[in-house]
Amino acid sequence: MDEIFELLELDRKILDVLQDDARLSSQEIAKRVYSSPSSVWRRIRAMEDAGVISGFRVTVDAEKLGLRETILVNVSLDRHTPETTAAFAEFVRNSPQVLECYVGTGAHDYTLKVVAADMRSHFDFLQAGMIQLGFIGKTDSTVVMSKIKETPKIASEIIPRQRP
Repeated sequence: MDEIFELLELDRKILDVLQDDARLSSQEIAKRVYSSPSSVWRRIRAMEDAGVISGFRVTVDAEKLGLRETILVNVSLDRHTPETTAAFAEFVRNSPQVLECYVGTGAHDYTLKVVAADMRSHFDFLQAGMIQLGFIGKTDSTVVMSKIKETPKIASEIIPRQRP
């Protein structure tokens, strides 16, 4: 298990500000968290070095780019070998329409978040892509009708505090 990075109270404040707007300068962040720019810069660097901050990204609205369908696809393999799981992982990594893929417990082996321009594109992804792998036992797709909440932000108040 990875070592847990112990956040200072300043780190929590910095993370809250950065997750709202990662374009802010160290000076602007410092104003918002009531600290010095050099302290803010050092804490950001420490969190980057520890892997707490793994990058700065732009959030893109897929619908505004014509990708109107978001589909959650549950996938079950018909056989589980090192070769089939590796091949499926490789397929997922090389499929640009797959935004997220999770291995979990329950009735399915994988859950994917997929975007598509329309349902025909999604059908083609399943039939011409995934099913052709030859070891897909079952897929179950749920079309997202509307989003109630979608955020990559991890609120500082849910992060466990270090033990005394």
